[in-house]
Amino acid sequence: MCWSGEASTVLAATGIAGAAYSALKKNPEPLALWVCLLYFASMESLQAVAYSVLNQCDSPLNQVMTLFGYLHITFQPFFINAVALYFMPKDSARIIAPWAYFGCFVAAILMLIQLYPFAWAGHCAVGRPLCGDVLCTVKGEWHIAWLLPTNGIGNSMAGDAWLGRGFIGYPMMAFFIPSLYGSWRFILFSWVAGPFLAGLTTSNINEWPAVWCLFSIGLVLAIIKTPLRYHLHVGDPWWMMLWKWRKARKATQAPVVAAAAENATLVKEPAE
Repeated sequence: MCWSGEASTVLAATGIAGAAYSALKKNPEPLALWVCLLYFASMESLQAVAYSVLNQCDSPLNQVMTLFGYLHITFQPFFINAVALYFMPKDSARIIAPWAYFGCFVAAILMLIQLYPFAWAGHCAVGRPLCGDVLCTVKGEWHIAWLLPTNGIGNSMAGDAWLGRGFIGYPMMAFFIPSLYGSWRFILFSWVAGPFLAGLTTSNINEWPAVWCLFSIGLVLAIIKTPLRYHLHVGDPWWMMLWKWRKARKATQAPVVAAAAENATLVKEPAE
């Protein structure tokens, strides 16, 4: 199997057209779904451009496309959480969303910090995703691979796939936290159709993220255009049901407490 710039261009155009159709049709698709599709289609557009300067590590365009690829990955958890929250009950999603997006903001800052070559942080360890000695997009086993001289923050976790091989902020906000707040069906599907399947198609750790992004377009298209969407909705997790029950109980007890307090006040008033 071998991918190409032309294939990336076709896939990007398909994703952008699908997002436009979903947004502009008479009964538009939910905002979270088509915006997520548009975002991942933009990644494939970056990859299509990168193919035109593949392996040309001295090319400014190659370096800029590589940097844009990293920045795109940095902000992906915002869009993943938007879709995860879509499959939650609406009232619960409104409560969770500010906390989830704050977590995504922290994770993005962490990834940006890991990009800067601090002298005290050292260099990224060999075997970590995206790690390289230069800023460059090169040919992988069948797709592109990204090389970035990221720093050594996270090297101690380089061998742990569950901790993002050192990029802990990404898996935390893209998989663990959405599963914790209840949207486990979408996260399970996105994990299988994304990093797991990508890992089966390449052994190149620097190519793996690019393949994962490619598969994500098909993932979102499947959610929008197939009945799969209706199987990804979930109810409240147990902790949210407990929180709502306690809130409802307090609301029910409040008028009783207020009435009792008013009666006590009337009893204490001296008779005229």
